[in-house]
Amino acid sequence: MSGIGKVVCVTGASGYIASWLVKLLLHHGYSVNATVRDPCDQEKTEHLVALDGAKERLHLFKADLMEEGSFDSATTGCDGVFHTASPVLDSSLIVDPQVQLIDPAVKGTLNVLRSCAKVPSIKRIVITSSISSVFEKGIPLTPDVVIDETWFSDIAHCEKNKRWYPLSKTLAEDAAWKFAKENEMDLVTIHPGFVIGPLLQPTVNATMEHILNQINGTEKVLNQVYPFVDVRDITNAHIQAFEVASASGRYCVSGPVAHILESFKILQHIYPSLTIPDKYEHNEPLKPKFQVSDLKAKSLGISFTPLEVSLRDTIESVKEKEMQLLLQNHEICIESQAAALSLDISRASINMKMSSGEGKVVCVTGASGFIASWLVKLLLQHGYTVKASVRNPNDLKKTKHLVELDGAKERLHLFKADLMEEASFDSAINGCHGVFHVASPVFQLSNDPQAEIIEPAVKGTLNVLRSCVKAPSVKKVIITSSMAAVLINGKPLNPNVVVDETWFSDPVLCENMKIWYAASKARAEKAGWEFAKENGIELITIHPGVTLGPLLQPIMNDSVSLIMNLTNGAQTFPNRVYSYHDVRDVAKAHIQAFESRSASGRYLLSGYIAHISDLLKILQQLYPSLTIPQRCENDEPLMEEYQVSDLRAKSLGISQSIPLEMSLRDTVESLKEKGLLSI
Repeated sequence: MSGIGKVVCVTGASGYIASWLVKLLLHHGYSVNATVRDPCDQEKTEHLVALDGAKERLHLFKADLMEEGSFDSATTGCDGVFHTASPVLDSSLIVDPQVQLIDPAVKGTLNVLRSCAKVPSIKRIVITSSISSVFEKGIPLTPDVVIDETWFSDIAHCEKNKRWYPLSKTLAEDAAWKFAKENEMDLVTIHPGFVIGPLLQPTVNATMEHILNQINGTEKVLNQVYPFVDVRDITNAHIQAFEVASASGRYCVSGPVAHILESFKILQHIYPSLTIPDKYEHNEPLKPKFQVSDLKAKSLGISFTPLEVSLRDTIESVKEKEMQLLLQNHEICIESQAAALSLDISRASINMKMSSGEGKVVCVTGASGFIASWLVKLLLQHGYTVKASVRNPNDLKKTKHLVELDGAKERLHLFKADLMEEASFDSAINGCHGVFHVASPVFQLSNDPQAEIIEPAVKGTLNVLRSCVKAPSVKKVIITSSMAAVLINGKPLNPNVVVDETWFSDPVLCENMKIWYAASKARAEKAGWEFAKENGIELITIHPGVTLGPLLQPIMNDSVSLIMNLTNGAQTFPNRVYSYHDVRDVAKAHIQAFESRSASGRYLLSGYIAHISDLLKILQQLYPSLTIPQRCENDEPLMEEYQVSDLRAKSLGISQSIPLEMSLRDTVESLKEKGLLSI
């Protein structure tokens, strides 16, 4: 569902979760009325007004939680309201919990709801609550305990144990549900766990400060288990809760549940130079993990980012912003790719600088294509210098979107190259640290598949690798293969089958079945591995399925054309099951495979496995006016879904972080924006 033409209000918009919520709402086309304490405080609002779409569709309003009527202007004319504003204070700073936490949480919530009650256009209100309003019951949390939406924190327990923040969230939620019932409001509450992930705002939020202080010894390491969740997943949960018509009630949104020491071990692995505590404050046994049910959350299409990815992105975000994080005992300075540790007992700050691709040069072949364009974009964002090969650097229709990317003027260089021409890639690859070979022909129909599909794929791969052999600076080569090089081998595919990296498509079978693209990818991968072994090349292959998501290039790619064809008057849909991926996740996977020292071999991107008919149902729900085929192309039973192992991909922190619904919506919105689709 697009937000174009819709207006929503976000309270406390300069905060951690709310900033991401504003960003994603703008990305989806919404107009956003954002409340802050002081719209003139640039330190708190600059990151918001700098967001894409903010100039046209973001409006800042002054509002105060304790002031009745304060939210009237911001909520007037809105279709929905996201109430995220609520005080979060370190327990050591709480002198009067009633005044500092409870009153602002409860009265603030009621003041927002009172403003909403005056606005008949508001269809739904989504409140950011907390998992702390769910599980603070005073009962032991053990591995067999499953927390779900039927749990409510016990007010007496919170008061007795001075659990002021959980008490404030519990009382605020209780007041909200009573008010909503009395005033017949459509209310949904989101209950995130311990939120981590990259920051948009310029200051450190409470959860991140809590982790960093424990790492550095400013706070004692607690014997504590947390239900972690990525801020991007929480943001998506809010929007899904607003957009999905059937959403109702409470939603516990928690990803991996882990002991704090477990998260520290992951950080130690990612940043070996960090001195990370391995003990907590008491010698009692480690608290056991518990479970948080994700059944309701998944009913909204919500998926969770791996803990490793969230932790790394949290730290990288801090480094990128070059924040000065005040600590008590020393300075840790993580700089560039070396992540060197520097201690200064006399000072109290942590200065993290961006450790990215700065100073590194990589080559991307077929750079004007769908996946490759996004790869170039992300590499430039990470500080890499990119040598991009295209058929014709002077063809502005194919290159304009590349040269307009942020950082392109300083660090993007275009080279002419042809897959069928040996030594054609020499100039582009010379002096590179790594090569991403993405270029490969994609034809569904061909008069001469050997000449048009198979030979360019195989010879092109070998020509790129021959050029790599001549460049001693090249440390690693990443090849974009495909699930088509994995699945077609005559083995049955059903719900009990788990496809993994040991599977290889049979090129002869592919050719006999006239599946030429699969044949080309299977033969090209085989040739690539043989050449790499003979020449001592460190090679990795990435295997995505059907890749969806927004286009950077001006023309439609093959996988996106699948959507176009099925929404453009088609009478039937194919009887096919595919694995679907977002192009942004695929591009990230390439970079993670290059940057991870432990990466090797093949990596399947599992994505979302679904029959094409299920994809069409999602499209119909997102865009009811679309004419979508209702009949299958044949009378056979619908193909069954299968499983794709994500164990190897997850070992690198590679995940499908963007839900299928969002990928589909962003695909369609991108096509509309480029004038390729009219709805």
